[in-house]
Formats: sequence, C-alpha cells, structure tokens
Amino acid sequence: MNIKGNLKYIGTLSLIFLIIYMFLAAIPMGPDLFFEPVWTQDISGPVPAVPSDFTKKGIEAFILGDKFGYFTPEGTILSSKSIENRVSATPSAWTVYPPNTFNTPVFFPDGSPKMTVQGSGFVFLDDTRTYLFLPGGDGVSRISDTGTVVWKREHTAPISAFNSSDAGTVIGYADGQLSCIANDGTEQFSFYPGGSDNQVILGSAISRDGTLVACVSGIDRQRFLLIRITGKQYKIIYHAYLEGNLRRQAFVNFENSGSFAFFETAGGLGIIDCRTLKKKIIPFEGQIISVGKNAGDALFVVLSKNGKKFTLSAIERPDHLVATSVFTAENAFIIQRENAIYLGADNRISRIDIRGLK
Repeated sequence: MNIKGNLKYIGTLSLIFLIIYMFLAAIPMGPDLFFEPVWTQDISGPVPAVPSDFTKKGIEAFILGDKFGYFTPEGTILSSKSIENRVSATPSAWTVYPPNTFNTPVFFPDGSPKMTVQGSGFVFLDDTRTYLFLPGGDGVSRISDTGTVVWKREHTAPISAFNSSDAGTVIGYADGQLSCIANDGTEQFSFYPGGSDNQVILGSAISRDGTLVACVSGIDRQRFLLIRITGKQYKIIYHAYLEGNLRRQAFVNFENSGSFAFFETAGGLGIIDCRTLKKKIIPFEGQIISVGKNAGDALFVVLSKNGKKFTLSAIERPDHLVATSVFTAENAFIIQRENAIYLGADNRISRIDIRGLK
C-alpha cells in the first residue's frame, strides 16, 4: 500500500475543501456546516470481483476513463476493471457494449449473468431500468428484467434527449417533439413545444413520481419548460426564454423529492422551485456534469467541466452558491447520497461527508 501517495492525495482533496471552507469564508455557510474527508482509494490496479462482497448494502458503481467497477460506502473497492468498449453501469447491473452491438449480455455487480438483451442496439442501464437504443438513433425499447421488450417507441427523427425515473420515461427528438411514456408503454403526452427558430429538444427529465417533466428546447430563443402531468392530462405550468444558445445536449434533472428542477443554460445552471415557480440562474463556465439530487439535502453539490478543469460547487437550498473550488483531471464524477459525497478523479475515489446538515 502506498501510504505516502494516499496521504498526499487525501491532502489534495482536503485542500479543495479547505478552500471551500476557509478561503471563501466570507460567504456564510452556517456555524456548524463543514466538509470532512473520510477516505481515499486508488483504482488504478485490477481488483477482481469477490461475489460474497457484493452483499454489502449501498454499493456504488463508478466509470472513470478506462476503468469501471464498484465500491462500498466504507471505502472498499469491490471491483475495478479495464475497458476498451463503452460501458453502462448502475448499482444493480452493468454491461459492456459488444463490438457488433448484438445480443448484449447484462451482468449483476458481482459478474454473474443477469440476462441477454436480444437484438441490435446499445443497451443503457438507468438505476434499475434497462433500455435498448435502436440502430439509426430514432428508436428505443424498454426492456424487462428478463430481457424481453416491454414497449418500443420509434420516430422519424433522432433521439436528442432522454431521461427516466421509476414512474416513466421522457424522450426528446431532434425535430422538436417531446414525448412522455408510462412504464406500461402508454403515451402520456407527445407535442412540439415550439417557440424557437430551430426546434430541437436539448435536454429533458421526468420527476421521480412522474408528475413533472422539464425540458430545454430550441435554438434561437431557447427556452425552459416545466410541465405538470395529472392522469392523462398535461399542462405547461412554467416557461421562460433563456439568454444565449446552447448548441449541444443540456443537463436537465430533478431533485429526488421533485421540489427543484435543474437545467443548463448558456450562462450557467438554472434552478427552479417547482412549488413557487421561482427561477434563478447561477453562473457557471463549461458544461454541467452532475448535480446532487437526494431528497432532504440542505446542500446541492454541482460538478462542472471546462476543458480539463473541473469545478466543484456547493449550493445551499434553494439557490445560494456558497463555495466553489477548481481542480484538474482527465475524468471525474460526483455522487451525492444525502450527507455523503463520492468524488472520483482519474485513478482515485474519495468520500467526503457534509457535517452540520439539518
């Protein structure tokens, strides 16, 4: 074990959060709120999977550059494998795209077979849900836990945005159509938001309970929409034109409770309170990679990327930016589980706890 190397890296991570806590102390964070580095692990070497270890609760999946695998909240690296092809991994399953993208096997975290998704296309795992994106890019199928097709949706234009939750699936297309599909395949709505010179859905999301859908649409008069679903009816309850134009996919997602929606704009991260319908844009440079979204958090953690520079930010609910810190890496990810933050950067994964949350 490289103790000196680990201590050096822990020190680097500690410095990141000391910068957040000390050098930005002019921004009030509350008398008891602080960040505490807990552990750091190296994933550069191969770690063979031991099936009995995967019975531990709360395991997390990671993908970092050419490595993927699983770890526990306590800091045990359960597996770390090198990959050449693209991989999709969640805490419940993983798959590596075969060279011919045909009859794709899906595995449980410990490497034992789960199922084989029949047919051609790219398998996408989202939490406990499985999808097959069809050749041509204009169709997608929902796949059951046994590998059979639950429903299939095809369109005349390519898919440009996609998101799912336990309650349903929302799909955006390059021609500007936005569609919401229930778990049984029933279409809840399908329409063209319009309002822009170039109709395209750049990002979309559905809330965990399936009552809200959000999207960023259009180029030249780009705008954000929030849609409420009640039974078989839907209604746009908020829309706003955005300054500037993103010309790529936009990050859109909900906090797990559905109280807040996050959306990316050319100027930064938008946050809307879904109850009061109040919106704020927090300036960010580069691309939004991830936002912590667990229900009950007093703090959202945001990871953004501009070239090789990643910015880690802390936002106190609902929209108060309290701290930012910049670090350099080839690849990075962040996962927020209530008061625990898992930060991956190149060959290391660390856990940092948020202390003092109410």
